[in-house]
Amino acid sequence: MTQIKPSLGIYIHIPFCKSRCIYCDFVSSVDDCSQRDKYVEYLCRQIRSASEDFSDKYTVDTIYFGGGTPTLLDDKQFDLISKEIFKRFHCALKEFSVEANPCTIDREKLITLKNIGVTRLSIGVQSFNDELLKMLGRRHDARRAEDAIRLAVELGFDVSVDAMIGLPNQTKFDVKDFIDRADTLGVEHISVYMLSVEEGTGLKSLIEQGKLIAKNDDQLADLYEYACLCLKERNFQRYEISNFCKNQKVSHHNLRYWQRLDYLGLGMGAHSLTNGERWNNSDNFKDYYDGVDKGDCRRNIQKLSKEDIESEYIMLAFRLQKGIDLSEFNKKFGENFLMKYSKAIKKNLEFLEVTSTSVAIKDKYLQLMNSIIVDFI
Repeated sequence: MTQIKPSLGIYIHIPFCKSRCIYCDFVSSVDDCSQRDKYVEYLCRQIRSASEDFSDKYTVDTIYFGGGTPTLLDDKQFDLISKEIFKRFHCALKEFSVEANPCTIDREKLITLKNIGVTRLSIGVQSFNDELLKMLGRRHDARRAEDAIRLAVELGFDVSVDAMIGLPNQTKFDVKDFIDRADTLGVEHISVYMLSVEEGTGLKSLIEQGKLIAKNDDQLADLYEYACLCLKERNFQRYEISNFCKNQKVSHHNLRYWQRLDYLGLGMGAHSLTNGERWNNSDNFKDYYDGVDKGDCRRNIQKLSKEDIESEYIMLAFRLQKGIDLSEFNKKFGENFLMKYSKAIKKNLEFLEVTSTSVAIKDKYLQLMNSIIVDFI
């Protein structure tokens, strides 16, 4: 009898961008075409090396190219990476996602992605307000974003778009306009991200100089609640605190993170979770290349304890609309959640939906998630 292998998600990090947006603190580099070929060569070498450890243990069911801007890669580079994955791993995909910026995709690029098996595009739109886009340092305008979405939908991709909430000078009209336009264009998945002002970013500097005014917590919460209302009116269902979809078009790869299913991160700065162990790859080119040459570019390897795993499970499950599955918790940890966490449940009862099968945070209290979770971990 053939043993069924557990599933694995593969994340591929492409660190190149044409320019850096003022809010970005991701592992990325302003594009240098001469660097791309070398990076792809080393990435393919890491794929081959990783397959020796993982290909016999797992079946890959999701692939996600993130960045940076993966769609800066040319056809040959995309082909090399995808063929290496399909050659080295057993794949039975239910989703193959690629992040894209509107100004880096056209019909030819999208046909290339179709041909290598990509099923889903996550397009970094952020806003349909040209003034806000200019402020953020985005290279596209609203019309370019609409054209990219329209083309992707026409070619049969599942399309997700990112919306950024809480931008300086952003209004409720901007939020509603974004959701209305995306829905009209045929988008079936919207990720709503609250702006976070990170140290070392251009945005942080402009706010400190008084050139931009950051919204306070109450203003952020108000805009988020309004976005949720607009999405509900357009029949988008929330399945995770920041993610909404129609027709069950969830992001299967990202669900892996929230459900604590195993995933393997390949490329500079990528993170992994396999067999109760977490680590990340080197986050600069030199160390990453040296690590691949030596056969190991992992950093910060952490063997998780049972307590670590349980805390992570609770924290991530509370992000999901369905919350804690009581039967699943008992199966994973051999304990009754309602009994073990009875004090925390009682303390937060007004914020929770408690049934015979699950415990979840009520929709209207999701913004209090962090303060609620503290009592459980």
